Amino acid sequence: MSTHNNAVRSVAPSYPDAEPVGPHLVVDKTEWVPGRHPESHRGFADQRGYRESYYRCVRCGAERLTRDDLPEECPGPR
Repeated sequence: MSTHNNAVRSVAPSYPDAEPVGPHLVVDKTEWVPGRHPESHRGFADQRGYRESYYRCVRCGAERLTRDDLPEECPGPR
């Protein structure tokens, strides 16, 4: 059995919705950010906050806005 499969199995029970993306095991994250959206066309006058969605690797902790921006290497647990 490969090391990759062992790593997926050891982390997967904690993150059942995690998906492999290259060497990473990622989950979709969404959080509330206070203030106006940095892109003015996506906000409104009385805005107090906005939701930001991103991808996070549960192995190495890398966080990126798109899956394509994740590093090519996954150094594993931090």
